[in-house]
Amino acid sequence: MTTISPQQLYEQLDTDIFLCDVREPSEYQEWHIDGSINIPLRELSQQLILIPKEKTIITICAHGIRSEKARLFLSQQGYTTLTMAGGMVAWNSVYDLAVIPIPEGEIIQFRRIGKGCLSYMVISNKEAFVIDPTININIYQEAAQEKKVAIIGVLDTHTQADHVCGSRKLANETNAVYYNADKSNQFKHGLLLGQTISCGAIGLQALSTPGHTPESTTFLLNNIAFTGDTIFIDSVGRPDFGEDLLADATLLWESIQKLFQLPETTIVFPTHYNPKVAVKKNILLMASLKDLRSRLPQHKEEFISHLAANNSPKPAHFEVIVNINRGLEYMDEKDIRELEAGPNKCAVN
Repeated sequence: MTTISPQQLYEQLDTDIFLCDVREPSEYQEWHIDGSINIPLRELSQQLILIPKEKTIITICAHGIRSEKARLFLSQQGYTTLTMAGGMVAWNSVYDLAVIPIPEGEIIQFRRIGKGCLSYMVISNKEAFVIDPTININIYQEAAQEKKVAIIGVLDTHTQADHVCGSRKLANETNAVYYNADKSNQFKHGLLLGQTISCGAIGLQALSTPGHTPESTTFLLNNIAFTGDTIFIDSVGRPDFGEDLLADATLLWESIQKLFQLPETTIVFPTHYNPKVAVKKNILLMASLKDLRSRLPQHKEEFISHLAANNSPKPAHFEVIVNINRGLEYMDEKDIRELEAGPNKCAVN
């Protein structure tokens, strides 16, 4: 065996291995696996002193080509080596999940490790909703099969700009209703702002929370809020995808204040997290509104000034990704994998 799959590597991150990322420093700085060491391929022969002989060495690059060259070289030097198949592009297909029971059923949180995406399956009475599914729809279909439930609804909190959604494809393959408040979306979808939609014994209320995007929607379930990119567990969604940053930042402030009118014990489940955060197995990524309030600027002017002063480069190809998600453009899945490569950039720093 000369390769290790990204999923297998994720399962072994806590073991005694050495991750050697042989990409160029600029590639590494943009996006890497936490705990990996950057030794560019061109410098490998001069940096052997940094690589421990007693550990299994996992070589990593963008697609698996440079890392295979590194593996061969290190093997010749007497190292035990494997290369991560498919490189960092394939790392984007690694998922972990955690489950939380609720009185009427359960919620599954799916974590896309490399990208920092979160999506959810809400289950009640043999029925399920999926919220913000990513392109890897097999993970939701497999979960539904394991739980013996039917997916009856697929919901998008907003049109994503950093990754291609699996929403419409999942809805088509499961004969589910697709819900999205984006009027620019070309797919047939239910209007949902203000309405409550039922799944088994529960109901999800759609609350309009614009700012990150005009159609941004929060889904409320008792003391749980699926907030999309409006508010995260350590930040807020960036308001600069539109034409008027200050106007959208004002909308975002108003939406967050609307959320803060909910009970402070309300638990926030967002759609993204910082991929540099270590995901602990079976531990949900979430925060209470009480905690979030203490982490954010308390005054409108301070909040808007902070957002305006902390812009970062927009996600690569975000306009193309938005058009794909709206049904305005088409791209095959292989090319989508390349398009999506890299971490999410939907939060304000």
